[in-house]
Amino acid sequence: MVIQEILIKIIQKNKDAGIDVYPPATFKNITNFEKKIGFSLPTDFKEFYLTCNGFGCNEDIFNMVPLSDMANFPQDYGLNWFYFSEYMIYSDVWGVRLTGADEYEIFNSSYPTIPLTTSLYEFLERISIGHVFETGGLYEWHQELGIK
Repeated sequence: MVIQEILIKIIQKNKDAGIDVYPPATFKNITNFEKKIGFSLPTDFKEFYLTCNGFGCNEDIFNMVPLSDMANFPQDYGLNWFYFSEYMIYSDVWGVRLTGADEYEIFNSSYPTIPLTTSLYEFLERISIGHVFETGGLYEWHQELGIK
């Protein structure tokens, strides 16, 4: 499944509660962000940001953070990692950590050593199904992996 298809599912899930999908980033936006954080984004993250530069859902106040917002907060990125998603005004965040050439793992900041997935597609699919708290969502995923 491509990013565009998952994004359509997320928009449909959130149409009643409300969602703001931000216009796509440009290649220059991505290059500037990569220079700021010191490494290249994984391919599927580039695809995501070229499709939309993040989105904000009223449900659970969940956000896929725009590149410019991430770049403005040095505490939200470091050597080979950055936070890309948050809910409830940064009550909880999810990040990506590079593990090799175009390889990475997604983690929750509360349990940074436990990877949730190695796929942005899978992460977004969870959002399209159960958001943060619903059946099939991010926290149920944490429980499935034994994260309390």
